Order: sequence, then C-alpha cells, then structure tokens
Amino acid sequence: MSAKRILLVTEEWAGSGHRMAAEALAEALIELRPTAYVKVVSGLQTASPALREISRFFYLHMLRYNPGLWQKMHRNDKKWAAVLNKPLAVWLSRRMVRELIDRERPDVVVATHAYCFSALAEAKRKGAKPYQLVGVPTDFCVHRFWIHPETDAYVVAHEQLADPIRADRRLERTPVLEYGIPIRRTFQSSALQDKASWKDQLGLGPQQFTVLISGGEGGYGSMEEVIRVLMREPEPLQIVVITGKNHSLQEKLVRLTSSCPPVHNVIVRGYEPEIWKWMSAADVFLTKPGGISIAEALAVQTPLVLFQPLPGQEWRNLSFLLKHEAAFYARTTDEISQIVRQLRYSPAERKEVSQRMASLSKPDSAEQIAKYLLQL
Repeated sequence: MSAKRILLVTEEWAGSGHRMAAEALAEALIELRPTAYVKVVSGLQTASPALREISRFFYLHMLRYNPGLWQKMHRNDKKWAAVLNKPLAVWLSRRMVRELIDRERPDVVVATHAYCFSALAEAKRKGAKPYQLVGVPTDFCVHRFWIHPETDAYVVAHEQLADPIRADRRLERTPVLEYGIPIRRTFQSSALQDKASWKDQLGLGPQQFTVLISGGEGGYGSMEEVIRVLMREPEPLQIVVITGKNHSLQEKLVRLTSSCPPVHNVIVRGYEPEIWKWMSAADVFLTKPGGISIAEALAVQTPLVLFQPLPGQEWRNLSFLLKHEAAFYARTTDEISQIVRQLRYSPAERKEVSQRMASLSKPDSAEQIAKYLLQL
C-alpha cells in the first residue's frame, strides 16, 4: 500500500499565521504517521509568482494607505467571493493542475488560506487523480471566500462558525469539524508549567507582573506609543516587546527603552521562534487579534488585551472574543494602561478570564485534524 500523500496549501504574503497553521499540521501528521508524504506549499508562489507579488503589493498598500476600503471590501465578501470563484479560480486552477496537482498527485489537499481555495476546488475536476479537499480557516470567522460545493470537509475554530457553511444548501452534507485552529503542540505542553517557572527560565523576575507586547511578525501597531504609556506607570512592570521581523522597529524601540525609568524592566526582542515561552510567562498579552495569536494565547490562557485590529478578519476575531468575554479591547493607549492596572490588581479577574479562554481553547487541534486527514 502506497504512503498517503497530503498537500498543505497556504499563503504567507497575507501574514505568517496561515503558514504556521500548515506547519503545525505537517508536524502532527509526520508524528502520527512517519511514512506519510506531507508537503507545505505556497499556492500562489507555485501557480503564479507574478499574481502573488501583485496580491501582496495590493494587500500591504491597502492596509497602509486605505484600511477603511479594505474593511469595506471584506464586509462585502459575497461580491468578492464570486470573483475568486470565477473567473479567477478557473484561470488559476489550470495553473494549479499543471504546476502543483499533477506533479504532487495528492490524496488529500488542505488549505489554510482562502485565496486559492476555489482554484483548488476547480482543480479537483481537472487533475489526473482525484483528491479530498479540506478547508481550515485560521480565524474565528468563516467568510464567503471559503464556501465552495466541491469541499469535502471543513475544520472551524468553534461550533458557532459552522453557521455560514450550513447556510449554503450545497454543503448540507459536508462535514464541519469543530477541532479548532491548528497550533504547535508546544503551546499545549507549556500551559502545564506555571508562570513563575517560565519567568525564571527566561531570566525574568518570577514575581514581577509581566506584560508581553507583540504586533505579529510584521510588528504592526503603535508599539512605540504603547511602550511610552506603560513606562509612565508608577508601579514596577516587566515589559517584553517582540518586534518580529521588523528590524527597524526593533532598533527604534531599543533606543526608546534605553531611557526607561529604572523602576521598570523592559526587554526588546526580534523574531522569537519559541514565542510560547514568553506567552506562557506573561501575565497579560497585548497584541492585535490575529487568528493564530489568539488560538495560541487561548491555549496558554494568558489574558488578552487586543489593540488596533487590522481591517477584515481581525475585527471579526475581536467581535467573537468580546462576545464570549474572553479578551479585553483597548481603543486607546490610555485604555491599555487602565486594563493592565485593572488586571494587575485583580488576580480573581485574571483567573475568571483565563477560565473563559480555556472554554474556547482547543490546544490539541493539530493532532485532531491530523488524525482525521489520515483516515480520509
């Protein structure tokens, strides 16, 4: 019997979280079945590098210069989903078949980003070998870009997120699994160690209240302004800032924090491959509401303070968490200080929000999804 061939198709130009989810799945698949053929690929980079660069340029410039328009486009997802379904999907599917599907001959194709999902669905009809198509949205929402009748199964972050799929009569019999967003197993195991132990291991003061600040891989958000506000706090704080791959921001923040009042301990770091250690050590995690960051924080149950969501799915992620009272939303930097102070002096409130986070958390998501994929 030949080894099962599983292709994990993602995109990294719209944020690293989609690829991290695919890599977490790949890790779980190989651990469960070492003989399986598992490969993570960038859909657009493989099928059309030129379209990938155009999409990346458009996305980044929209975020920078006209985020309101991007938010409006995301709300009107029915119209844009039609564009992704046809004609773009038809054209792109031909390239997918030629450059990816017929070369890899997968048994199962899993998508962690919606951009190429319709093209992969169209490619099912054109490839030389049939395959099962599974959609894994990596946010706490399911927009219409994911909806396609050729889908064999979906995996969503929460049972409520099955509603947009079930609303389409063509998908009434399609399995919708509530296994969660796939994250690395290390987040599950790190939650077993208490925060004081993690702080000590990382060279932090074990008993000092610690705020972790991150703007994702690109270092988004007004991090300089946030740090200035927190450095004005009268009581000692331990502030850890992760700037991701934004090297210029890291240098700027190092200069800023060199004049920090001695009452505080401020640490500025770049990209952290073992971010789970810092997340597990923190008493509060201040970040933008990206799907992967939220899923990871839920796994270690570190209270979330969400700030400056990017337009589109991050506003939907924020809305979902606020509905379940599993995070705090700061509209201004002054509100950040107020919330940090509130959580600092109320261990009972921190415990309550951590318990609500635990009810939404699915730390073994990658393993559960991998088991399902291997039996298809």
